[in-house]
Amino acid sequence: AAGTILPGITRRSVLELAERKLNMEVEERDISYKELFKESCTESFCTGTAAVITPIGSVELEGEKRVWNNGEPGERTKKLYDLLTGIQRLEIEDPFGWVEKIE
Repeated sequence: AAGTILPGITRRSVLELAERKLNMEVEERDISYKELFKESCTESFCTGTAAVITPIGSVELEGEKRVWNNGEPGERTKKLYDLLTGIQRLEIEDPFGWVEKIE
């Protein structure tokens, strides 16, 4: 529903990394629970300042349960996490100008 999701910095950074560094097609839109149960939905995660990227291991709806990657982070989730935290820790070059080193 409109207005229920804050436009977070971490969320925006993950979307930008997905599109520009991993060449993933990025689309922001509402989805139905039923879409989560489709074969084409291979991973699910949340983003946040403290959590960075947190994989969603499973969802359950009306007695039907969907588990992704045996409850473990998926390949794309891991790549996005590694890219974002690598940039934050200055282990990976920051092509976006997100990090300011203070000496």
